[in-house]
Amino acid sequence: MSTQQITIRLRLAFGATSIVVSTLMAAVFIGIVPDKAKSVADARAQLCEAIAVYSSTLLVKNDVQSMQAAIETIAEHNDTIRSVGIRRSGGTLVRATDEHEKSWHSGQSELSTVDQIRVPLMAGGRLWGTVEVVFAPIAKGGLIGWFSQPWLQLPMGIGSACCLFFMFYLGRTLKQLDPSGAVPGRVREALDGLAESLIVIDQKGVVRFVNRVFIDLVNLPREKVIGRSITRLPWVDESKSSPRPMPWAISQQGGQACVGEILELAAGDGSIRTLNISCSPILGPNGLCRGVMICGDDVTHLEEIKKQLRIAKDRADAASAAKSAFVANMSHEIRTPLNAVLGFADVLRRGMAQSRDEEVEYLDLIHRSGRHLLELINNILDLSKIESGHLQLELLPFAVHRIVHDVVTVLQVRAQERGIQLLASYESDLPELIHSDPTKLRQIVTNLVGNAIKFTEIGKVTVALRVIRGRRPALQIEVHDTGIGMTPAQQAKVFNAFEQADGSTTRRFGGTGLGLSISRQFAEALGGDLTVISRENIGSTFTFCLPLSIEQSQTWINRDEVPQVLAQHQANIESAPQIRLPNIPILVADDGDANRRLISLILTRAGAIVTTAVDGRDAIKQIAMNEFSLVLMDMQMPGIDGYQATEMIRSTGCDVPIIALTGNAMKGDRQRCLDSGCNEFLTKPVHVDRLLATVAEFVPSSIQSQPIGRECIAMDMVNDTPSSPTEWELLDEIEQLQRQALVAIEGPLCSTLPTDDDEMMEIVRDFVPRMLERIDQMADNLSEHNWSVLVSTSHWLKGSAGTTGFLPIAKVADQLQEASAARDFEACQPLIRTLAAMASRVQVSKFRQPADHYA
Repeated sequence: MSTQQITIRLRLAFGATSIVVSTLMAAVFIGIVPDKAKSVADARAQLCEAIAVYSSTLLVKNDVQSMQAAIETIAEHNDTIRSVGIRRSGGTLVRATDEHEKSWHSGQSELSTVDQIRVPLMAGGRLWGTVEVVFAPIAKGGLIGWFSQPWLQLPMGIGSACCLFFMFYLGRTLKQLDPSGAVPGRVREALDGLAESLIVIDQKGVVRFVNRVFIDLVNLPREKVIGRSITRLPWVDESKSSPRPMPWAISQQGGQACVGEILELAAGDGSIRTLNISCSPILGPNGLCRGVMICGDDVTHLEEIKKQLRIAKDRADAASAAKSAFVANMSHEIRTPLNAVLGFADVLRRGMAQSRDEEVEYLDLIHRSGRHLLELINNILDLSKIESGHLQLELLPFAVHRIVHDVVTVLQVRAQERGIQLLASYESDLPELIHSDPTKLRQIVTNLVGNAIKFTEIGKVTVALRVIRGRRPALQIEVHDTGIGMTPAQQAKVFNAFEQADGSTTRRFGGTGLGLSISRQFAEALGGDLTVISRENIGSTFTFCLPLSIEQSQTWINRDEVPQVLAQHQANIESAPQIRLPNIPILVADDGDANRRLISLILTRAGAIVTTAVDGRDAIKQIAMNEFSLVLMDMQMPGIDGYQATEMIRSTGCDVPIIALTGNAMKGDRQRCLDSGCNEFLTKPVHVDRLLATVAEFVPSSIQSQPIGRECIAMDMVNDTPSSPTEWELLDEIEQLQRQALVAIEGPLCSTLPTDDDEMMEIVRDFVPRMLERIDQMADNLSEHNWSVLVSTSHWLKGSAGTTGFLPIAKVADQLQEASAARDFEACQPLIRTLAAMASRVQVSKFRQPADHYA
């Protein structure tokens, strides 16, 4: 039996006993129950009166001697009488038993008591004296005598007996009424085995039964839960100001089940558990609710998942809204330079330029617009790499003052177009070289200066470069402008992706809201920070701080000598010789005819002797029959591909330098090429300067001062696009936008190669019919689910289209290669249709109408 059950029984027993004792006490005082003390007192009074009557008779006879004998006899035969005496009215004791004088307390009042009774003696009608009788006390003195009183002993005795009886009787009764006791043991074990918490309450809300799951949840003894009001359990009420009705109260009042109510409960381990509460009323024979059965399922984990999903949904909605705004801004940003590219290309195509200078000017505008488009795409790719955690740093020694000078020089034209000044200020001595990532640092400075120019209409932009020495030396690049400035609220979100100060700023100045976000993340990746201080309508100051490690042997440049050092460096660049190759044999292995012819043309005009091979088998045969100084090997070819051919060549002991050419530009692809035996790695489409510079590394005598010709310079200008891996790593959203944009563009699609060169024109003319034939085959391969052929064909089209100057087609072909490699039928269909639509707009020369192959 539990302590709580014993306590309940004692309380009930004491309550019932108190009622019985109170009734007995009332009966005693009323006189219903006989009073022993009163009976004794009455008997003593009657005895004393008998003594007095008898003594009065003897007095009449004047027989005093008999009176003495009588009182002694009475005292001797009655144990309760201690002494008897006869006293004259004057106070003289006439007759008495022994020690009556000591027993009788003469100082008391004339009234008799239970222990001392005085009775008058009459003789001849006159008061003669009194009879004094001393009795033994009815009760003992002190506390023991008080407890020996009959009026107290009776209630105490009966009360004690009743208490024991009531405890036994009420214990049996409560056991029958207790639901936990009324439930059979096997049923209780089954209820304890339930996975859900189970509580039974009566109509007053008092807990009558709980199973083990709930006991374990609240970590309380069962006896402390049973008998407690359910409202006193540790429920967590989040709406204390306006408490809601509990589900068991609703179920009890309505007499119907209440399902699916969510309540929180403070568990015994200190955590907050979420319960899915279901209540079922317990109805009596008359239909009245006698209690409620409460079932609670612990759904804490599910609720946490719901909260996380809600948070994720909110974030997704916010991201979707931000990306929608980004797409709208990006559409404007892309269309602006794209209009310039298409417009001036159309002017040149129609021969509307009136002089060579105008043609060069239009080409410069097309080139700048293309660079701007490339910058937008690179920003998106940088953000994608940062968010995916694939951002890589290349730590190299470089001159930071040259980077600042180059950025200022490049952006000087843009500043002059806006009518503002762009200045560089060197405010301290500078180290000749620092160790960091020059590409990332250049991009940070370019973004900051470009933004400053964009948002400045009057005044100037100053780029200050300084080194702070001390315990923590640091490089500071500070870009200050006199532009529109920002409010504190705008400053708080200026580094967020896809956001600018506000919508009006975007409409007025343009931009995607990516530059500053990328710049700050680049700065943090380099171990530094990027901060801003701005005042509205006054200007802004962006500060890039980069920690430096200054060595004792480090060479420093005086701040006043920096301009001279930069001028000398520029002079050295301008006098540097152009790349010319010696008259050496080079083998170009590529299954794409356009690729072979273009690379051969570039290398031949640079001075090399070129031999070509159509696949890996042909390349191995050529190397076995001839001696070559260098091999350019396409890695994706039918039959024996470039990887297998390189491994076979190396297995023979041949150590000829092999440079890999591939349209796959991921980091893993480069490593795979090097592992197969290649010495270097180049990506398609081919970049003229990078191709010649890479080849020159393996033939050092190729550096000469002769120019390489106007044709190659023109090719370099139109092909000035980076072949870095980021060129193909487009975000899904941007890929979709690009597909829509490519389809929506109307008008001819021309090669970016200088087709005024007859050899270049022949390469493009030979490529177009092959492209149309391959696109026809792609549709058939897709319908037949011939995925391997589709992957190979799209890879060929990606490389060949990029090489022949059709970069938009190359990009879509790259997407098709990825989709076909994943065997995504739904994604391949629109891509093939896009290629067909683009192919129908291909125009080889300005005198030829668009191809009608898909008309």
